[in-house]
Formats: sequence, structure tokens, C-alpha cells
Amino acid sequence: MRIWLLGAALVLASACSIADVPIQSTDPVASLELTPLSGPFRPSEAALLTAVPRNASGRALAGRTVSWTAADPSVAHVSEVGVVTALRPGATRIVVTSEGRTAATAITVVPLDRPYLECATPKPSWVWCDDFEQDRLARYSDYGERGSFHRLPSVGYGGSMGMQAHFKTNQVNAGFLHVRFGKVPAPDFRPVDDGRTVYRDIYWRVYVKYAPWWVGGAGNKVSRAQSLASTDWAQAMIAHVWTPDEPLDRLWLEPASGVGFRGRLLTTHYNDFNNLDWVGRTWSKTRLFDSKHIGKWYCVEARARLNDPGRSNGVFELWIDDKPEARIGGLGWMGSLTEYGINAVYLENYWNEGSPQPQDRYFDNFVIATERIGCR
Repeated sequence: MRIWLLGAALVLASACSIADVPIQSTDPVASLELTPLSGPFRPSEAALLTAVPRNASGRALAGRTVSWTAADPSVAHVSEVGVVTALRPGATRIVVTSEGRTAATAITVVPLDRPYLECATPKPSWVWCDDFEQDRLARYSDYGERGSFHRLPSVGYGGSMGMQAHFKTNQVNAGFLHVRFGKVPAPDFRPVDDGRTVYRDIYWRVYVKYAPWWVGGAGNKVSRAQSLASTDWAQAMIAHVWTPDEPLDRLWLEPASGVGFRGRLLTTHYNDFNNLDWVGRTWSKTRLFDSKHIGKWYCVEARARLNDPGRSNGVFELWIDDKPEARIGGLGWMGSLTEYGINAVYLENYWNEGSPQPQDRYFDNFVIATERIGCR
């Protein structure tokens, strides 16, 4: 498998300094610099390798051909552009060659550590479950594919069924999955349950993976839980899990309240920003969207607990792979409003300024519950 290294694109992608901008030269390749893999990997996880041919003086050389091979292609596959995909547990070496020079890096693939088939036996606390092994898309309150968001084989955790969102360059909206549940303002909100329960403490969890060539942080919108409190879709509270600003390589928690004095609903429509009170922000410890983490599956779980009426004791929490990552307490999200609780959780592929390049992210194993869900 071959690829021409044209100009500086691949070299700059590996964060080389300006002195490493490839030069046009007839010098032979004296060595190859290969980015190491940050492992271990599980089946279906991937990484982008970058090879830099250098001359005897250590200068990067432009326009050279490199070829990629996997010593054991049953353990890992390497594409012509250096994307390594883990296939089954085992160990192998990825070898790159240019003009008779070689470099290699090891890859270890470990077994899956969590189930991908779980909705056949849902737990009593689960309000919603979709592992995408069955086609449940018609059961969502809303599903918007936008020509980009599809249920596909082999794209899920461990190579199972999953959801792939493909952003084109400058694309803003690449599709969504909306689940509404519990007491809602009107039947046309299409709750997935009987539409009666007022939920005041909700957990939601999803497996997520970003393609190994992904850039741009989280891509802004990821998920949110909220309380829809009028037939005009006004939000009494929103628990955003997203990355709206710097630091782009971390996942944010950003709660908002649409309720004022004595529990009066201030918002009048969806995303009524003039009447939303942004009541704090924090972000994950893990740099989920840097080069060491993209390409791998992560189990992301959030919790939103509403405040008791008239008190400021609401909670917003985040876990990644079952490890506590972020927390905001002391929230007075709903004031004394009790007519509605948390009644919606959305997965969203919405990039405010549009994606900077064609790229993909993937979702699997989406669960909403009234107790901790966990990853295993």
C-alpha cells in the first residue's frame, strides 16, 4: 500500500515544528520517523500513523513514497494512508518502508471490556435503551438523518451495529436522535413511554468514538438533557454536554435555567437564549479529543438531578469510562417549578461554524435511566 507525501500536510498533522516542513531534494531517504501508537486498542478502534522520510541531515523530505504493511493482518489492518484498525485480540507490528528504509511500531489489541448487546435484557431503572443491534430508529421521538447520520454495520463498538455521523466540509447539522419521555406538554412531543412520570433525576450514557483523523474538538453539540415545559417547546432547564469554546479537547458541562422567581417559566420557545440563565460551567479532566484519544471508544455518562422546590441543591455530573470527570452542585435549575421534570435527552451532531474537513464520529449503546448505568 502506498501514499505520496505531498508538501507539509501529513508532517504538520503530526505536530512537527516549522523546521520540519518537508524540503524538495534529491537526497535519498536515510531514515523514517514513525509516530508511535498510544495503546492498547480494542477491536474496531483505530489510529492514524504518520511517517516522515528524512535525509542524512535529519531534514524531512517531500514527495517520497511510503508503503505500509501489518505483520499479522488478522490482528490489525493498515490502510494506504496509515490508518491502523484493530481487528482481534493479539499483537503485531506495523511496518512502513520508503526507498529501502524501514520503521515499525507495535500494536496490542485486547479483548472488549464491555457488552455491545444489552437492550434485550434492560434493567428496571432504564427508561430507554438502544444498542442499535435492532432497528429502533422509528421508536425515537425524532430522528433526523440529514443525509449524514445512519445506522450501519461494523461502525459500532467492537465492530457491531452503530450510528455513524459523517460531516462534510462546512456542514453544520449532521443529524440527531431525540428521546422524550415522562410527562410532556402535549401528545405530539411523542414520549417513548406512557408520558406520565415526572422525572427529577436522570442518567444518560452513550459510547462515542471519533475518527482517528478528527480535528476540531468535540464538534460543539454532543448531547443534552432538558425539561420541555410548554407547548411552544420552552425549556425550563438544560444540561448541556458539549464543547462550545476553549478548551476544545475536553467535554464540557454547562447547565442553564429558564425559570425565574417563584417558579415562573421565563423562556417562551426553544433555545430562548435571552431568557436562559447560564449558571456555571466545568469540563472533563480527560482530553477526550486530542490525538491520543481520538479513534478509541469511550463510555460517556452524565447525570442531571433537579433541585428540590425552592432550594439550590441540583447536581450535574460527568463520568468517562466510569471515572468521575466533572461535577457542578448547588444548582437551582427549576426553582419551585414542579409540573414537569426532565423529559428529553438528545444526541446531536451540530457544529456551529461547520466542520473544518470531512470526518466522522460514531455512537453506540445509548441508555437513559433513573440510576447509575455504568459501562460494564
